[in-house]
Amino acid sequence: MSSAVATAFVFVVLVVGGLIGYAMYQWGRQHAISNKTRAELTTSEEYRRLSEMAVTAQEHTDLKLAEINMQLAQLRDQLDQVMKTA
Repeated sequence: MSSAVATAFVFVVLVVGGLIGYAMYQWGRQHAISNKTRAELTTSEEYRRLSEMAVTAQEHTDLKLAEINMQLAQLRDQLDQVMKTA
């Protein structure tokens, strides 16, 4: 009987150990998936932020270009006036 009890105990320990091992494997797998998803989300947010910054920079560039074009037109007008009086 002692041999049967020892065998049953070993069997229970192996089954419980196997279940704990499987649970740890599944937890690690889910943890890795969630980390990957979080990294992808972060990357996506960074790309979105960079895109917004590029759009803002382009808008500022367009405004500055319009200002320079206006100043250039004024200089041309002044040059035309100087040429007419000369």
